[in-house]
Amino acid sequence: MKVIIDRGLCNASLPFCQRCSAALIRFPEGTDRPCIRDIIDDGEDILTLIMYTDNRILKLRLTDEERELAAIEGWEALANFDPALFRTGAMERWRKIRDLPATH
Repeated sequence: MKVIIDRGLCNASLPFCQRCSAALIRFPEGTDRPCIRDIIDDGEDILTLIMYTDNRILKLRLTDEERELAAIEGWEALANFDPALFRTGAMERWRKIRDLPATH
């Protein structure tokens, strides 16, 4: 399964994002979140996270051990950089998305 996340669509602080992502990693087909752009069944048993954050694209293919860690700590535990603690601007981005034509 592949999950595509865009942190720019949510203003949650990093600690909240960590808790939210840990729950997502445990149950990827669970509750919908504003940051999820797509969930793709790629036929693989391994969970792949593709995250747009801090002007980066973070791609993580989670082994069972990494998934167990991320299901407790969240995605930041596996990142190779220190993400921003606070985020802003999500409402402005959602307004722009709202104004896109439906055929986009």
